[in-house]
Amino acid sequence: MKILMATMKMEIGGAETHILELARELVRRGHSVTVISAGGVFVPELEASGVRHLYAPLHTRRPDCVARAYAVLRRAIRDGGYDVVHAHARIPALLCHLLCRRYRVRFVTTAHLNFHVNFMWRLLSKWGERTIAVSDDIKRYLIDDYGVCADNISVTINGIDTRAYTPDMDAQGVAKELALTDGAPCVVCVSRMDTDRSAAPILLAEIAPDLCMAHPGLEIVLVGDGNDRERLMQAADAANAQIGRRAVILTGARTDINRLIAAGDLFVGVSRAALEAMAMAKPVVLAGNQGYLGLFTEDKLAVAYESNFCCRGADALSRDSLLFDVSAALSMTADERAALGAVCRDVVLKHYSVSRMAEDYLAVYESVRPFSPFRHGDLLFCGYYGFGNMGDDSLLRAIITNLRTLQPDVRITVMSKAPKQTRARYGTNAVNRFSVPAVLCAMRHARVLVFGGGNLLQDGSSARSILYYTWILKMAKRCGCKIMVYANGIGPLHLEKSRKAAAQALSIADVITLREEDSVRECEALGVRCPDIRLTADPVFTLHEAEDSWVRGLCAQLGILPEKRYFALALRDWKTDRAENAERMARICDAVSTELGLIPVFLPMHDPLDVDINRTVAGLCQCETIVVSGLVGGEMLGILRRMEFVAAMRLHTLIYACAVGTPGIELAYDRKLRAFMQRTGQPFTLDEPDLAMFLSAARALCEEREAYSAPLRALREEFSALSMQDARLALSLLE
Repeated sequence: MKILMATMKMEIGGAETHILELARELVRRGHSVTVISAGGVFVPELEASGVRHLYAPLHTRRPDCVARAYAVLRRAIRDGGYDVVHAHARIPALLCHLLCRRYRVRFVTTAHLNFHVNFMWRLLSKWGERTIAVSDDIKRYLIDDYGVCADNISVTINGIDTRAYTPDMDAQGVAKELALTDGAPCVVCVSRMDTDRSAAPILLAEIAPDLCMAHPGLEIVLVGDGNDRERLMQAADAANAQIGRRAVILTGARTDINRLIAAGDLFVGVSRAALEAMAMAKPVVLAGNQGYLGLFTEDKLAVAYESNFCCRGADALSRDSLLFDVSAALSMTADERAALGAVCRDVVLKHYSVSRMAEDYLAVYESVRPFSPFRHGDLLFCGYYGFGNMGDDSLLRAIITNLRTLQPDVRITVMSKAPKQTRARYGTNAVNRFSVPAVLCAMRHARVLVFGGGNLLQDGSSARSILYYTWILKMAKRCGCKIMVYANGIGPLHLEKSRKAAAQALSIADVITLREEDSVRECEALGVRCPDIRLTADPVFTLHEAEDSWVRGLCAQLGILPEKRYFALALRDWKTDRAENAERMARICDAVSTELGLIPVFLPMHDPLDVDINRTVAGLCQCETIVVSGLVGGEMLGILRRMEFVAAMRLHTLIYACAVGTPGIELAYDRKLRAFMQRTGQPFTLDEPDLAMFLSAARALCEEREAYSAPLRALREEFSALSMQDARLALSLLE
């Protein structure tokens, strides 16, 4: 693969070292990598590793420099033949975004830290088709502050080259260069010495006199440079004057970080530098501007992992805590420090290898390439897309992922209510589903109409709906498209004219796959003449669950705690007796909470249509409740795995739950829910909110959960295989 990376500078810093290690590893694996930046001390190391470097003044917002940088990037992207352009900072990302759109090159970004956000930066910040976050809390920041879709964010780690950062690194050269006292205790701190990064090294210099009183002969080596260096020098000079010798040593910016860390007995710092010290089996005190975790032990791994060892969200850094922990670590015996250092290195070897980091990036690169130079798609998707319905959005995500797994360069256009949002979320072309000229133009360029999934041909919600969808099928056929009715449910069809229109439209399809036996029987009753009708499963069964660490953090944020037990509800407005049914549902929740000790978690599937009724019922409950909205499919899977059972009026809630082995209770709203429960062998269905029947079902599911859960887990592999077969059928029509 040919990859272009753009960043501000290649000076000393965690993000820059991240780029250096990633580029080296990609070159080692046979890929071609070019880095564009304003230069820096890491450039010789890049070039020595076989990475090409181009200069561009990307480190400043000065208009003349931005213009020069744009010109350099334009030549590189236009003429370089790159498969992927990868930006690592906001200025490069903005310029690369503009140029990748112009020259149709795939574009990804990495977020290394949480930037200052204001209206202008939010407007100018551009994120790629996929974005990589270096920690879970950075992923949350991208979602909350920039509205990036969670499905388009991958989380990686700060990969450490454990071949360069080893416990047996020779430190004699550095010790001689810095005139360190042989046998004296030594603390090393590596940090960028900017105002937003320098708190720990400055505080370390300030407490040096107290540390030297407790540990005679102690030397503190502070490594790094930045705009706060003057204040650091003042703190170091004051400490050395009070101690009466050169105890605090400033080295400035260095690239031989491994040799400097090797000279110390203890490391103080955060982020990548802390992980590098851990790889060298050094005890580490995690201390930085954004928080303080203290002396690292294995029980702090989960908390440290969430913030990429930056201590975001931890207690504030303080003089007393830093003094206590550094002194305690220096008071350890050599064997005790060695044992703690061995734990640190083991953590890096297991979780923070540069090899794993490179594989994370390559998976993202593969997911976005290659880019078709044509605007219109081979496949034109028609469904209930762009309306904010999580079930239908997950359907689209799953179908596109399955198709691209089999044929990465397949060209896709989606008919959507929100085409701009759809293009950004799924990396496809999109047209306004209500624009007749746009739809007809897309049909004339398409080869196959993918109709669905979902229950599109029905008149239960509106008689206008079936007129729209049957018109789409007929016009697609007139425009020369082959038609695949993809994982649909059929009905309900109450009106005779609706039944006749559906039969005529389905009969012109080339392939029909249906997700329930009821729909197959309905096609037979309608007299559909399509020669190829098959039973399939919902594409959502192929969705992947969000990373466990991300789901744990999400649950903690929502108040879903591991020591408590929960059940989920997905309600929609009742067609009649809304107030009465809401009150009955609230009393059911109270009874389940009282008798079984379960807390109800409300999961509105359609935002905003379902949010009001779920909040209404939650507000009527006397027990503790949680209302969760705004999830994506992978997050929903992770949340539902932690539920004892689910009670739903939405089909895709039951499908999500089945996919992770969580049994369900169907709150009858539509026959498609009953058909799904029958197909999956789940016995609990209620025609209306009934307290006694609900409690009976809930007791059975809690008391014998594994007996109900195991068959559902077994079904996932079968249903996933059927869904992938649908993708193969759609692609076969292109042939």
